[in-house]
Amino acid sequence: MLDAGSYVDSSQIPMSGGVPYTIGQASLVRIPIPGTDGLAIELRPRGFIPSGGSTSTLFFQDSTGRRHLRLDYGYNVKTNTIDYHWNQKGTFANFGVTGHSAAGRAGQIVYSTAKYFKYAGRVLGIAGVAIDAVSIVQASKPLRRASEVVAGWAGAWVGCKVIGAGGAAIGITGSVFGIAVGGIVGCIIGGASGYMGGSMLAGEVYDWVEGTFFTPLPEVAMP
Repeated sequence: MLDAGSYVDSSQIPMSGGVPYTIGQASLVRIPIPGTDGLAIELRPRGFIPSGGSTSTLFFQDSTGRRHLRLDYGYNVKTNTIDYHWNQKGTFANFGVTGHSAAGRAGQIVYSTAKYFKYAGRVLGIAGVAIDAVSIVQASKPLRRASEVVAGWAGAWVGCKVIGAGGAAIGITGSVFGIAVGGIVGCIIGGASGYMGGSMLAGEVYDWVEGTFFTPLPEVAMP
């Protein structure tokens, strides 16, 4: 049981933007796909973009966008109809998916989810940053809280990359949809863990530095 001296008023603890930030960053970070020579999961196109915008919402692409597998909605020259399908260039050896392959009902669900998550993720990411900024202002020790926030963001980015790549690797054993789901879910989980770990470590380091006193060495006359 906590005694009176150990009671902490929760209203004095700054809010954390860790949850919205780590969810939001999953829509922005390039999530590596292991064993694909530089391909990553993204929700935005790279390289050439038509004047009317891209009709695809999910991309497995390199940093230039030249090599890609993207989930598209539009006219399919193979089926002669408008449907959800995959377009690819230089990625068949990685995923075994040919260009204009129909994506079916699962493709429709993933297409719509990726489309809305891209925008929702941006909003959540901005909200997370705003909440963390307010928490710095409200904190009794702003410098300590700022250290926690910055370290949390850095940890979230690393965690997203590492665990996201692991999730994508697991998904490879299933389907291309498994790669996307595994990578993005892994990114969120890894980002949350990295944010928490980075924040806690930064707080511990700050407290150690603040509570450590260094005694200067006595001056010694030069010979």
